[in-house]
Amino acid sequence: MSARGGRGRGGRGDHAQPGGGRGRGGGRDSGSGGAARGGGGGRFDSGRGGRGGGRDGGGRDSGRGGGRGRSEPPCPAEASSNVIPCTVSPSLRFYVYGVEATSKNGKQIDSRSRRGQLYGLGVFDSKVGLLARNYDASCGKKLDDLIAEWRRLLFFQNSVIFAARPLPGMEPLAKQESVPLVGGGKGTPESDNGDAMTVTDVTQYSPPAELIPASASTAAPRKAGTLEASMASLTVDLRCADCIKSFVDDKALLAHCQMTGHAPVIASGGEGAKPANREVFLQYANVVLKRALGERLAPWGREFIDPKSFTEPQDSRSGKSLGVRVFKAFTCEFGLHKSDPDPNAPCCLGLTVDLRAKVMRTTSLLEVMSGGTHPEKKRYDDREQKDFKRQWCNEVVIATYDKRCYSVKDLLFDKSPATLPVSNKGMSHAEYFAQRKGITLKYPKAVPMVEVLGRNDSSIYLPAEIVCANELDTQLKLPLIASFTPDVRHKAIEEIRRFVTPGAQKSKGEKDLLPSLGFVLSDSRVRVRVTKLPLPVITAAGLRIPESAGGMWAPQISKANYKVDPGRAVSLNVILVYHRSLRNYMDVYNIIKRMANDFNSTYRFGERPHQLIEAGDKEQHWGAVEKYFHGRDALANAFILDLSRPPRGQSSDPAYSVVKSYLGKGGYLSQFVNYATYNHDDPRDQKKSQTILSGVARQILSKCGVRIWWVNIPKTVPLPAVFVVSKIWTCYYTT
Repeated sequence: MSARGGRGRGGRGDHAQPGGGRGRGGGRDSGSGGAARGGGGGRFDSGRGGRGGGRDGGGRDSGRGGGRGRSEPPCPAEASSNVIPCTVSPSLRFYVYGVEATSKNGKQIDSRSRRGQLYGLGVFDSKVGLLARNYDASCGKKLDDLIAEWRRLLFFQNSVIFAARPLPGMEPLAKQESVPLVGGGKGTPESDNGDAMTVTDVTQYSPPAELIPASASTAAPRKAGTLEASMASLTVDLRCADCIKSFVDDKALLAHCQMTGHAPVIASGGEGAKPANREVFLQYANVVLKRALGERLAPWGREFIDPKSFTEPQDSRSGKSLGVRVFKAFTCEFGLHKSDPDPNAPCCLGLTVDLRAKVMRTTSLLEVMSGGTHPEKKRYDDREQKDFKRQWCNEVVIATYDKRCYSVKDLLFDKSPATLPVSNKGMSHAEYFAQRKGITLKYPKAVPMVEVLGRNDSSIYLPAEIVCANELDTQLKLPLIASFTPDVRHKAIEEIRRFVTPGAQKSKGEKDLLPSLGFVLSDSRVRVRVTKLPLPVITAAGLRIPESAGGMWAPQISKANYKVDPGRAVSLNVILVYHRSLRNYMDVYNIIKRMANDFNSTYRFGERPHQLIEAGDKEQHWGAVEKYFHGRDALANAFILDLSRPPRGQSSDPAYSVVKSYLGKGGYLSQFVNYATYNHDDPRDQKKSQTILSGVARQILSKCGVRIWWVNIPKTVPLPAVFVVSKIWTCYYTT
């Protein structure tokens, strides 16, 4: 029964009644206005409620006056995935050549860079390389053009060479004889130190049988990317056998062949080729994909970006730049997929495309250190040099010109790009970057030079003006400046499809590598069925996580209280292992102790560690742990907390697996905290450090047997079921 209401405006609800005008009474649950002269209603199930009316009547579910309600959109039955099906040509062939590289003394060369140098010399040298020695002028192509074409068709993978076509001059392999590339006489080039490279064997592959339907030879031309030849029953691909081009239809292919005298690719049964297994085929497909993307985009780690396309976000209040550039980074990988959940459904090749953000500072290390002073006039006293070295040594920086990350070894305040020579090059670093990299330094006389860690513990020297910090300022909110909406991701997928579709690009130069080698992307994407599940009930020590916090419930767990009487609690004998370079290891211990003990669970940390073990790198790490435990009786209620700092330039500690295995065999529980991922010794972002360490505290209790949180699986989920859980803390520490 409703009390007298005030003025209200009738709302629209589930029914078609018009809204009421002025008068008494509350609105109905459905959200429509009263049938009589009633006040407005609120939201209940669907529709838009009117403005609330009355002190007691009206509003949502006969409660207070509600605002304009909105019905929840219906859940779609299916959705487009980010997987693009790819048709594999039945006539696709590729070749895998085994290579062996040896030093002058006959020892195997393990260095990838050195093997790459020998490969480039032996194959592409314009005078005595493999292609030059087997060049036939009657092919109608200049040698330089032929070498450029082969550079797109060959993919060096350290121990093997993938080739889209058979290499010339490899006839001896059929007789089980090796073919020298470097240092083998017979006109082959000689290396400067006697190193040699030899091709040992070759295997010709066709696609896996499961990717080629039995009806491929009679498939429709446009769907399969082939056309039927009028002679015999040969299948002709929509790609050229004499150049790296593909075509959208048979007319374009025939016109090209008539104009150039080239021939199309013809599948004649694949004599000598054996079906590749999944692993080999996917490896080949992905190296081709990487090359195709690299012809249009710039690599950044495992992703690819358009270096000319970026945004520079600004502060919403001041309008000033936040000092970063945000690039769209494309992640692409071929894999085998099933578009139908039926276990008997055939597999298909699919291209998974994702979009990530790459963020880079706009302020260089030189600008940070010079502090507004002209970089070439800035002079650093002993205190400043010491402070900058302490701040930047062992930190990770990024080179702005190639987006590679390096670990800083030292800052050379007595050297500049103009005064520091490049070893064995006869030029300064300023001249090297101008001539070899095409980068004219703005401040060639500015100090310092940045010494970074290269391969095999070598040193690389970089001008400070082309280096910036890899870690961003703590005030930057990455989700706000570096996230993409679904429509942006959709456009990114279409953009990648356009990159590798014949005729879709109007730009000149190299293109269409994927379809030219037999990989044709579909016009559609894999569709998936969608089922929306209700948010499960998440409980932590009797504390039910509210539905509003379902997307980020970890902070709520810190409020859990197990209320275990201290007299019944078990005190852990914590053995703290810390790297000798750490200064605040006891501070970190105390933070974890406080966080773990605040749960009032069965297991508690002691006021101080039971034992402290100072450790170094590698064998000095596991050796220190083994030395302590060797010959000792098993310690009750022991827990090992290891604060590890991996060696310079490494993201994970090589001693981790050794120490973990040793402790596991002894029956000891352990937890590692990785300082390479985040430096808790001198945290720039105290909140981030606290967040990580709170996760560590929960992990420790969980390993001891405390059920930190649990989920009630909705009854609508069919069982048995497999749940894939993303470990949100893995990016912070190793478990």
